[in-house]
Amino acid sequence: MNESLISITQSRTKVFLIGPFGSGKTTLAVARVRWLLRQERVRGDDILVLTPQRTLAEPFRALLTGPEAPAGSPVRITTFASLAQQSVELYWPLIAPTAGFDDPSREPTFLTLETSQHHMAQLVDAAIDRGEFDALRIDRSRVISQILDNLNKAALLGLTIDAAYERLELAVPLGEQRAARLNALRTAQRISHAFRTLCLRTTLLDFSLQIVLFNEQVLRNDWSRTHLLRSHRHLVFDNAEEDTPSAHNLVLRWLPHLESALIVADADGGYRTYLGADPDGIPALAAACDQQQTLTDSYIMSPELAALTQRIDVLIQGRKRAGETARAAAAAASPPSPALPTLRHESFRFYPQMVEWAANTLRRLVHAEGIPPSEIVILAPFVSDALRFSLQVALEHRDLQLTTHRPSRALESEPAARALLTLARLAHPHWGVPPATADVTTTLVTSLPRLDPVRANLLAAVVYGPRGRGAAGGGPRLGEFAALAAPVRERVTYAAGADYDRLRGWLAGYSAVGDDLPLDQFFARLFGEVLSQPGFGFHEDRDAARVASQMVESARKFRWAFEDVAAAPAPGAPPATTRLGRAYLDLAETGALGALYVPGWRPTEDAVLLAPAYTFLLRNRPATVQFWLDIGASGWWERLYQPLTHPYVLSNRWQTGALWSDKDEYNTRQDTLRKLLLGLIRRTRRDLYLGVSDFSESGYEQRGPLLMLVNQLLARG
Repeated sequence: MNESLISITQSRTKVFLIGPFGSGKTTLAVARVRWLLRQERVRGDDILVLTPQRTLAEPFRALLTGPEAPAGSPVRITTFASLAQQSVELYWPLIAPTAGFDDPSREPTFLTLETSQHHMAQLVDAAIDRGEFDALRIDRSRVISQILDNLNKAALLGLTIDAAYERLELAVPLGEQRAARLNALRTAQRISHAFRTLCLRTTLLDFSLQIVLFNEQVLRNDWSRTHLLRSHRHLVFDNAEEDTPSAHNLVLRWLPHLESALIVADADGGYRTYLGADPDGIPALAAACDQQQTLTDSYIMSPELAALTQRIDVLIQGRKRAGETARAAAAAASPPSPALPTLRHESFRFYPQMVEWAANTLRRLVHAEGIPPSEIVILAPFVSDALRFSLQVALEHRDLQLTTHRPSRALESEPAARALLTLARLAHPHWGVPPATADVTTTLVTSLPRLDPVRANLLAAVVYGPRGRGAAGGGPRLGEFAALAAPVRERVTYAAGADYDRLRGWLAGYSAVGDDLPLDQFFARLFGEVLSQPGFGFHEDRDAARVASQMVESARKFRWAFEDVAAAPAPGAPPATTRLGRAYLDLAETGALGALYVPGWRPTEDAVLLAPAYTFLLRNRPATVQFWLDIGASGWWERLYQPLTHPYVLSNRWQTGALWSDKDEYNTRQDTLRKLLLGLIRRTRRDLYLGVSDFSESGYEQRGPLLMLVNQLLARG
């Protein structure tokens, strides 16, 4: 190890380390923690490891939980969000009297993403009923999430609610719809104030209020600030470019009080900008350290792929400044060295042909070349249900497994989640929320592999029709398979009927006992005793098992947030478990987004990963082979339609009072595409396969910027 690396891993100085993905930065950070624990005999609880997201701390957890883990007190591994919440909880008696709560003596209730959406939904629904969001073509759940996002970003930037919405109004484009958009923003502003008032009145702490209390109370109170800054003597801050302005400000305050620090940043990072990341805050962190180190070599990419990143960088930067300077355009024509790799690309007229090509190529890579399936990822700008289903079926026919990761997708959109919610309705007829017959059909297909959609539709129509429900009277119930006419039983098949009877019998037995469990416990029992058993749909479906586990965790946290309130019902009201269960069903059915679920971010062995491109970047792991599907789509370049929020205007990089123009949008898209491509290529060990479809999934012709860029690369050799 050379002297510069020794100074990173074996010193008590404050070091800033930057370099591209794959250059060994996190490995050096882990080595520094190991050196402090083993060689310097530093207590574990004197060391703080800070990451933007819990999943990014896995290398540090592996060091501290493995068989060679040092003895003694554990190292504190956390995120800024968790640190803020824990600090607010710890110093609550100190800060509550001056924080504006109606009852400072009341214990706070910390809200998760789901429970925040539950409270926000009541305010949004009232505005929707008044027609105040009629001008927006956007789902109700997206209105809720975007208003919460504005609150969160305002808190992380240290802005008031009104100041944040003043910025957002400057991003509304001129045109016929401007007045309607402005009215919708002002409604969102009013709802934001009402939500904050609700939280202060009832002592509910959503993420934004936790950050406000941490920044304005904990860090400004002399006693709590001093106690916090003296709680650790050594800091490792990994992936700093993906963290927020509040996290950067905390680290800047902490550095003078530390004996040592290592701050690590990825060059050309900042993929979490839409979540509040502030890559522009990195220079201030670097300047506050005693020394700065830069790594350049990659342990992942080949020299040819490195040359490809250089060519892409030059092309996009030249195109971005085209028309402003001829010098940039001339730079785009200069050939890099060494030679570029051969881009493995295939063009097809129709979308299904591209999917079949990807499946055939995957079979060759795995079965003929011996590449582990877990070392292959399939990326697209967006992963639709149709793409997931078609790829899953195509790979199953080739003896390959597929796993997907779509964290921004609503929980109830997953078939496994819908099946669990429908079965909960069937198992609790006294709740008075019977599922639709179509939901029962889908649940049977998901839960019973021997049933195809046609037979499931036939079975649901018969057992869940008037005869099937009316046997015991009142509420939704499933009829017995044995009671069906012989021709129907034969069409459904007796094997599928036996599986159905096992599921129906379990639900009937649960209902008969009358043991109204909390919903999370019901989900856990149903999964463990029935759905995960051989012959049922969750037995070999890893995605379904993951969704079931996430549903259990989500319902449990929802219960914890509300059980104190539900414990004292009004006279004649249903029991607490009934009210909480129905409330959670209502929340899930409205398309609430799930909170971060750590197991979903961990790699799956023996399965090919299908994910949106940005989701794969945030997993922070390399792959031997990447497939980029549908590179003609504009989604590689465009932002999602978010009329009520704006990730770039709500950031430190944006000048206060400046208007957002088409030029800003174009330059931002170019920079986003550049970072996306560089990030993906730097996470590739060997090959890139690019799939082009002339027509999109919906049948529209497409010629997006990524396809144009690839054509330029191919035209230049």
